[in-house]
Amino acid sequence: MRLACAACGMVLAACSTGNVSPDTAELRNMWRVNLVPKSNPALMVRTFDRYCVEGPQDAEGSEAYLRSAGYVPLPEEVPGIKAYVIDDVRPAVALSRSMCLVQAESRTGQTTRFQNYVAETYPRARTIDPKPLGENIEQAWSVPTDPPALIATERTESFGWYRYAVILYRPGAT
Repeated sequence: MRLACAACGMVLAACSTGNVSPDTAELRNMWRVNLVPKSNPALMVRTFDRYCVEGPQDAEGSEAYLRSAGYVPLPEEVPGIKAYVIDDVRPAVALSRSMCLVQAESRTGQTTRFQNYVAETYPRARTIDPKPLGENIEQAWSVPTDPPALIATERTESFGWYRYAVILYRPGAT
């Protein structure tokens, strides 16, 4: 019996995670394709609305809100911007003090779905020229909110795959 207990203890010790945080363990086990998944257009718009428009506007509140939904933060690559991912088909979410972005693989119907969302949610939004905002910005709207905001869509290529992002930028946010 003692030998069995000792063997069990050695096996369990070999399974120790050491100093790996829960976030690191979850990220290491995540399917890489789910870092930027193929989200359907409706889910992408709902995620944008939930976390970028309706969600908390402060960093601590946003982190708690995203974590309560199962999102895990990626290691911070760009100072001031924090990205969150989840191991399913929900899109990635990135936040800074003045910006919120939702990103997924490019899928059919995303452009139309988001145009309809902007028209319904922000009837006073005004289409603006996207070119000055960046090379990959496809559409942009000026939104008369308090503070005023910009909403844009971006399509980028990564290793032959295209990604679609929906961005809310509040220049006056602190």
